[in-house]
Amino acid sequence: MKYSIRIGLTLFLSLLIGCGYHLRGSITLPDELKNMYLFGPSASLKTEIEQILRSSKGKFATSPNEAGVVIKVMKEDLSRRVLSIGSTGKASEFELNYYLRFQIYDNQEVALMDEQTIELSREYFNDQTAVLAKEGEETIIRKEMYKQVARMLIARAQLAVENKKR
Repeated sequence: MKYSIRIGLTLFLSLLIGCGYHLRGSITLPDELKNMYLFGPSASLKTEIEQILRSSKGKFATSPNEAGVVIKVMKEDLSRRVLSIGSTGKASEFELNYYLRFQIYDNQEVALMDEQTIELSREYFNDQTAVLAKEGEETIIRKEMYKQVARMLIARAQLAVENKKR
């Protein structure tokens, strides 16, 4: 029995490796992106980008001159607005909106691509009978939005670096 489980597990792992599966946070980054400098992001966005870099064996540069790529955040905003109000007069549905405007440079301050924007929005129901749970839900949604923006930002930086090489 143990032998058949081992064979089954080995077969499963072989198929998993063969299909190109990798952990969500780990990305194969070009050398220029493994040493990145960020100028002006919020602490939450910086933390998420740092996690992506760490899982891809990258790091933040201490100055723009040492970096392969410099990302300058011009504007970042996360806002919440009420979508609907319940019969008690309290908000029953919210929308979270995230806006990021940035530009990507090389370490010689040459723009690698035009100014870019990323916009996300998420809606969620605010159940008044479970107020504490819904506050936790908003925190989770915010964190997931920052993760998604960080992945999008890294993807655009990868594209900028690849276009520079051409």
